Amino acid sequence: MLDKLKQFLQRELLSDDDTGDVAHVSVKLAAAALMVEVIAADYHFKDEEREMLLNILQKRFSLDKNAAESLLQEAEQAHKSATDYFAFTSEINRRFSQKKKIELIHILWQLANADNEIHQIEQHVIRRISNLLHVEHSDFIAAKLAATGHT
Repeated sequence: MLDKLKQFLQRELLSDDDTGDVAHVSVKLAAAALMVEVIAADYHFKDEEREMLLNILQKRFSLDKNAAESLLQEAEQAHKSATDYFAFTSEINRRFSQKKKIELIHILWQLANADNEIHQIEQHVIRRISNLLHVEHSDFIAAKLAATGHT
């Protein structure tokens, strides 16, 4: 099991190829896996959360429905296999600008609020991810307020 996880991470997340599609896919997978982490945090996969996640993947990464579904399935598998957020957040830190990291935190808040209720564990997960992405607390709060309609 541990060997499979290592192989997966090396293949999907830790690619040194900055110019090819593998690296491009890996950051998408890393972001999607963090999104799955948020919707899985309260142990209830709700239809509205999954639908919102699929829509976000399609729009954010310019994917058709089949490609978004495939990415979501890969992200769900990565989420199940991962023991922490480091592999995902380190890839995002390498590839995303600060602005894109803040946008990702905003998306995570939107997903947490998809059912019009942000659970404490969802907030904790987003806070941890935000810290690992080096997002300022003020940006963390602003993203939450914007995603929940309190701006």
